[in-house]
Amino acid sequence: MWRSILISASCLAVTACVSGNSGPSPRLLEQAESATKLRSEIETLSTYAVAKYAGLTEDSDTAARNYSRLLRTVKDDPWLAEQAIFSVMRIGEVERAVKLAQSLPQATISQTEVPRLLLAVDAIKRNARDEALSYLTTPWTSDYHAMLARSLAAWSVLSDDPETAITLQQNAGGGEGLYGLMGQTLGAVMKANIGDKAGAQTDLAQLWDYNARLALGVEVEARMMAHAGDTELALQRLQTFRREVGRHPALIALKQEIESDNVAPLPTYSVAEGIALAFYLATAPQANQGYGDAPAVYFAMAVYLDPNLDSAKALWADTLDQADRRQDAIALLETIPSESVHHTSAQGQLAWALRREGRNQEALELARETLARTDNRNIRVQLADLLQSLDRDGEAEETFTQVIEADEALGEYDWRIYFARGSARERLGAWPPAEDDLRTAMNLNPNDPTIMNYLGYSWVDRGINLNEGLDLIEQALRLAPNNGAITDSLGWAHYKMGNYERAIFYLERATTLEPDASEILDHLGDAYWQVGRFKEAGFQWERALKYATDEAEKDLLRRKLDGGIALLQAATSGSSTTYP
Repeated sequence: MWRSILISASCLAVTACVSGNSGPSPRLLEQAESATKLRSEIETLSTYAVAKYAGLTEDSDTAARNYSRLLRTVKDDPWLAEQAIFSVMRIGEVERAVKLAQSLPQATISQTEVPRLLLAVDAIKRNARDEALSYLTTPWTSDYHAMLARSLAAWSVLSDDPETAITLQQNAGGGEGLYGLMGQTLGAVMKANIGDKAGAQTDLAQLWDYNARLALGVEVEARMMAHAGDTELALQRLQTFRREVGRHPALIALKQEIESDNVAPLPTYSVAEGIALAFYLATAPQANQGYGDAPAVYFAMAVYLDPNLDSAKALWADTLDQADRRQDAIALLETIPSESVHHTSAQGQLAWALRREGRNQEALELARETLARTDNRNIRVQLADLLQSLDRDGEAEETFTQVIEADEALGEYDWRIYFARGSARERLGAWPPAEDDLRTAMNLNPNDPTIMNYLGYSWVDRGINLNEGLDLIEQALRLAPNNGAITDSLGWAHYKMGNYERAIFYLERATTLEPDASEILDHLGDAYWQVGRFKEAGFQWERALKYATDEAEKDLLRRKLDGGIALLQAATSGSSTTYP
């Protein structure tokens, strides 16, 4: 229909041009104008459909391109403006997004959130503080955007009204929860920034005592302690954080500074750098919580304000990697300079990004080169993990052993490394030492369902310690009731003990939780076979074969489909029973 209308309109226009000197009639002009308008509307709808679909399918580049195209002609639609600016920010093109936002009418800007926030950020970048604050006067519907806006306002007025600024920052994320902790930590950083080191230390000490610890706050407090001559307590802080929370590049670097008696001064943040810190800290929790690459929008604003904020670049790259935007992640990681405290860890991220791209040899070479240059523990662990992911368990086991020996020499015991080495040894068939590692890991971290499940499943699968293994798996499932792998383990434990109906109950639930896990489907097929449900067994084995990637696993499934479990169990007797 649309095609016939457009053709008719074109014919009318041509006829009008050649029919005589008197020119086209008003009626023909009206029809031509109508056809042109219709063409434009169809093109607009088509562009919108492409942009919308691209956004839904995580095709960020296509979404950004098409929403931007729409925004050039439709500037009075706040929803479209929001989508367009968000999409362009999502691919990291901040300056382009700023230009698009600046082209919008004020009436449209006032009804948006991301464009308005971006314009405030850009104004701060240009040292136009009053302009930045003018964008914050309209209320925010998003609590997250409101929190960012309060932090932006707080740092903007810090030099003029420190008390108000610090109070605003302390309460930016609410009084409780993670965002409340961030606000309190940044408030303490503000105090240190204006020279109130005693007030900052008091606040940070209280946060430490409340077990409310962020790496930024721990770094600021430990650095002040070191400068005050209290190096022992500073090192204790860093050691406790590493043991209870984990290793952090900035804290590792600070430890080295303290031990070498060469502690750098406490940094003084500019308005832009302070706001960048606030945006980074507020966005960091989203990086690993299934938000796709949406956090890239706010990491991009942070880096736009502070191009040297490498911690934000590292998390931004991780977000892109998880969203399968690996080339963008690689390019971003390569911008972290060698002198940055985050460079070494970024090299580890880069190696994994290459591995996920299938560039396995490059990944291993990068990890080995970085390790040779830095002898960094985290990189050694990364190398071992890479080797394990490539089924090079022997090399992985040797590398994990190097880490464990170095840790034990320092009196440190990391359950993660014992668990990783134990799993490598188990796959290598070295069961007694594997069992020792898994028991050590569980002793160090007794309430971890993953360790419980792995050890319990290993016992059950070998037909040893069945009752103890069953008990461990049941404990693991109570801790992680919606975990498909653990549910499968419990089903398989009952299978090994001959409780086939009970096994089916758990295995069916496991396939619901993880419908494309070939091992679980294979187990369910085996259980169906044992109770005489042959057709259903064959169906599950066929599904397992569809998802299997290991050739040995595929071969076993084909043999089951050819002859059922009976063929495998009675191969020596020549039995050839097939499922009906």
